[in-house]
Amino acid sequence: MDRKGIVVDYLHKCNAYAKASIDRKKAREALEDISQWESYIAFNEHAIEELGNGKLDSWFTPAPNQSMANARRLDADELEHPLRAGWLSGLLSPRPLILASTQNEHGLLNLAPYTSVMAVSTGPPLLIASFSCNRDGTYRDTLHNLRSTKRAFLHLMPADLATVKAIDETAAPLPSDESEWNMAAFTHHEDEPLLINEAVAALEVEFLEDRPLPDAVARLAVMRVKALWTTNGSIPAEGLDVLCQHGHDRLTPAPAQWGEKVKKHYNR
Repeated sequence: MDRKGIVVDYLHKCNAYAKASIDRKKAREALEDISQWESYIAFNEHAIEELGNGKLDSWFTPAPNQSMANARRLDADELEHPLRAGWLSGLLSPRPLILASTQNEHGLLNLAPYTSVMAVSTGPPLLIASFSCNRDGTYRDTLHNLRSTKRAFLHLMPADLATVKAIDETAAPLPSDESEWNMAAFTHHEDEPLLINEAVAALEVEFLEDRPLPDAVARLAVMRVKALWTTNGSIPAEGLDVLCQHGHDRLTPAPAQWGEKVKKHYNR
């Protein structure tokens, strides 16, 4: 249990309540207690900062030290595929859930969820993603569309259960002449049909190439970021509240309970 995270989450909720109370008092023009609420918020913000930077670590009972002394070794090649996939998904997480929007050469739109998208370069801005095939060797429509039209929108989606249910619908296998847009309740941007209005943000990418992976049926695609679609006025330095895969086939909000910024890599 993340004891510090629970306290930070509680303090954030207290401040949200306090800010709502201030708004109600201002609406009623009852201004006499507002300064007390503002002091309360400032105190909580200071506590949240000290919880994040470790100054209050002594308030919490130290967790048992993690040790690999008695760890067991699982040979990856000896694990059955579902078991191996489950272990890898559980260990290498969380990862952002990306809902890819593409269209084929005939204009048919496609949606598909992925958790393999990863940024590998910022100059130039390059992403990679792996695309698997089904048992008869047919690759996902997304890869075919990327090869055909060279274009996709990669969406970061809001962290709520309604979105999870809609995304689950887009993952259902459909014939290539049917669109997953008909299965989900998402709407198109007025000027850009590939852009999902309900997304938190999106990356507009250009497909560059795909390559075989050693001893695998999946192929690795390389995409260049052409544009960022966002409603944020500034860089989201603490990340966005978006859906992630955390564990095996389990979607959750992005972890955002506490954090400490690392800076030494800037000294390269």
